[in-house]
Amino acid sequence: MVVLIVVLGAALLIGTCPAALAPAREDARRIRCRNNLNELAKGMATYSEGRYYFPWPTGLAGCGTSQSPDFGGAEWLATLYWIRIIPDPGVYICPSTTDNNENGKRLGSYGCPGGTPLPADAVSYAGMHDGSMGIHMASKMGKGASYATSKLPIPEYFPHAVPMGSDDTEEPINHGTKDSGGMSVLFFDSHVEWWTHERVDLERGVGMGELVHLRN
Repeated sequence: MVVLIVVLGAALLIGTCPAALAPAREDARRIRCRNNLNELAKGMATYSEGRYYFPWPTGLAGCGTSQSPDFGGAEWLATLYWIRIIPDPGVYICPSTTDNNENGKRLGSYGCPGGTPLPADAVSYAGMHDGSMGIHMASKMGKGASYATSKLPIPEYFPHAVPMGSDDTEEPINHGTKDSGGMSVLFFDSHVEWWTHERVDLERGVGMGELVHLRN
């Protein structure tokens, strides 16, 4: 009888106060988001096994072609979808955002959809981009971004302590707001760290500071 009363009381509380569940729901979404980043790291490791380089979308329609060699971190991550290393389109979307790739339709089947740039909300994460090697090395040498001219592929021996991906800073912020919440940051050794808003600017963190070589 006591158990029944407790269960009914909890149900009544939840029914009358849905806000009480909000933190738990966000925690669950954050765990799923973290798992997505970890899956992307495993995908990169799967691709690079026996190879010297991580995948670049060079030569795929609209992404890193000879006519337009620049591409962002979203394309780099989406390459894992295009080459079917990670064919689940849900892995590329953080459940805490309104991002939507329409079950992969907006990701494209082999390269950017229709040869056009990848939509900003088709991938919820930031990653390495065409100039990342040079930008990373320039930042370590205390040089400005103009010094970073390298557009070389990232070798598989890239330092493991270097971030390879993170939550998106395109609107909306994946977790929280600029004055609260935080950001998941993925490293080349596949571990994920939670950085609070006190450590990184959630609106501009990607492409700055320790995440200087990442891009949405």
